[in-house]
Amino acid sequence: MTQPSVKFGANANQSVVSLHTIGVLTGILDDAGLSSCLITSTSRTPADQARIMHNNIVRDGVVKQKKLYAAAGDAVIDEFVRGKKAGETKAQIIALMEARIRAIGPERVSHHCADPAVLNVVDVAPSSVKNKQAFESAVAAAKSQGTVSRFITPGQHDPAYHLEIPQPTI
Repeated sequence: MTQPSVKFGANANQSVVSLHTIGVLTGILDDAGLSSCLITSTSRTPADQARIMHNNIVRDGVVKQKKLYAAAGDAVIDEFVRGKKAGETKAQIIALMEARIRAIGPERVSHHCADPAVLNVVDVAPSSVKNKQAFESAVAAAKSQGTVSRFITPGQHDPAYHLEIPQPTI
């Protein structure tokens, strides 16, 4: 089998994904016998996080989004609810959400907002994983080895495979 490839979706910022993370992912794909995967999301700015949370709330509802986030994220979702009740525009609501994210601390709201030099966070499209069981087993093995610190599978409130990969210290 040729070396597996990690592909990036249109909205995924490839520049923040380290060579270390690419190596971890290709190792996972190799262990799972898979040829490729598609990363759909990586590191986010507070503005990106607010926009994404807004769109997800509109699509999936407040209750579902509150299941995805901890208290810090819930506070941002509460800004959406307040803005809607006040009759704010979409842009105004997103601005309120972004301000709340910045006030709380972006990395406390979502690890997607963490410093990518310390932690790479990637979402992998489930549709790009041809053998889900093998992929999940390979990620679990990487997690037990410490190369992946957190792994969330689709259905655990997240639509994607969510992997958090600590970066080596120099």
